[in-house]
Amino acid sequence: MTASFRFSLTFAILSSLAGLLVLTWVLFSLISFKTAENDLFSQKNEEGRVLLASFISILPSPLTDPGTGSAAAGFAGKLAQEHDFAGLLVVDAKGGKVFARSDDRGADTKLLETLKKGTESHSFSGNGRFVSRYAPIFDAGRIAGASRLSLSLGSEFEKLARSRRMFLAYFILDFLLLFGLGSFLLSRIVVVPIRKLLAATERIAAGDYGQTVHVPGSADVAELAEAFNKMVTALQAKREEVESHVKSLETANADLHAAREETIRSEKMASVGLLAAGMAHEVGTPLAAIMGYAGILREELHEDPVRGDYLRRIEDESCRIDRIVRGLLDYARPSKAECENVDIGVLLKDTLDLLAGQGAFKRVETILSPEDGLPPVYADRHQLQQVLINLLINARDAMPDGGRLGMKASAGELEIPPVRFPALPNGRVMGRRKEDFHGVFRASFPDGDASRWVKIEISDSGVGIAAENLGNIFDPFFTTKEPGKGTGLGLAICARIVDSFGGRIIAESEAGKGTTFVVLLPTAVGRGAGGGT
Repeated sequence: MTASFRFSLTFAILSSLAGLLVLTWVLFSLISFKTAENDLFSQKNEEGRVLLASFISILPSPLTDPGTGSAAAGFAGKLAQEHDFAGLLVVDAKGGKVFARSDDRGADTKLLETLKKGTESHSFSGNGRFVSRYAPIFDAGRIAGASRLSLSLGSEFEKLARSRRMFLAYFILDFLLLFGLGSFLLSRIVVVPIRKLLAATERIAAGDYGQTVHVPGSADVAELAEAFNKMVTALQAKREEVESHVKSLETANADLHAAREETIRSEKMASVGLLAAGMAHEVGTPLAAIMGYAGILREELHEDPVRGDYLRRIEDESCRIDRIVRGLLDYARPSKAECENVDIGVLLKDTLDLLAGQGAFKRVETILSPEDGLPPVYADRHQLQQVLINLLINARDAMPDGGRLGMKASAGELEIPPVRFPALPNGRVMGRRKEDFHGVFRASFPDGDASRWVKIEISDSGVGIAAENLGNIFDPFFTTKEPGKGTGLGLAICARIVDSFGGRIIAESEAGKGTTFVVLLPTAVGRGAGGGT
């Protein structure tokens, strides 16, 4: 819906003020001009009365034509020289002309009425440009005649016109002064406070509730500002109350979510425990037979080194299966690891040789680059190797058409955070624990000298992990592999093992750009394990 056009408050008030000023001037000018006109006309009428009375007083008695050289004729001549003189007429008792100067109209009704009543009077011409004064002439107490003196009002109209022009000029000057002063006062008293209130309202609408307004002006504007400030204070209190409730709800929701995750994890752990117990029994018995028969055959074929090596490998892999089953059981019911000082460089090479000898890395280019002089880590060698095997197998599975697999190992100080990638909101990075990136791996390390660490990086150029799956990769039984190709326990076991060593495991991945797993382990220094491997 289109908003209707509205004038601003300043324009509305100033236009109203201008209208009031103009209306005031019109009314005042009408009254003033009419009063001035009446005064001028009355003054002219009185002037005519005096002149006519003076002329009548010097007329001869009995009433006759004064003649050329008489005083009355001289007086009439002087009157005729005045610029506003319009005419002079003297008639006898019957209305006949006795004397005239510039007046050929003869006796009119007003003059005849003066002869009849013997009273003075006056009249204005139809166009209002002349005034005529009438007076009777007495001789021995009787009306001997009457006289009419006509005067022009042109000079009075000129005076009125000049007065109008001067008044208009004064009005324009006063209008500008009053309009300017009114605009200034209006701006200070009304407009500026209202604009401050409007600006504060816009900031509050934007979420800034720390606004208070102190404005000058009248009592009404001050009361409005005070009411506005009270409203802001109330809104701020309500907002803080709402935020407090929201924070409480978020905390409660987080606690519920954590409890739910813990419940799910406990259920999964229980399931894993049942599965592990069953596997330990069902797999352990035939596996022990395989290992026994392989040992018997190896003793019988001790003179055949090739077949003896095959049987040794069968025994080693059977032992590794047994350790895997027991590791799964330990995941559900963790047992104390048999820790020792482990040389990471040697362990990486042995693990890579073990898998390469089985043909696990066909069409995969492997690059092993451990630093020289790496400090040992205090860990269970077999469990740590199981972590590496799981990560390497996962990397190979992520590159079905071949690719590049990199294994790095380095050491550094914990004071420089070992995380080369921050926790990003788009899910590209996933740590083993929720507090990993906030604590920067410091708070949860075991007591002792854990200022040094060893970092193992396993990178592949495979398909990567989708962002929606990255947050679940360390959960038991979560897998993106096809049925029959993965149980979803590999990374969960890796995470449990690394956690038991006081370390961290982190995954960085992006769909189509490969995956990097980082394992961070505290060194053996200060762990009470002695030195060397």
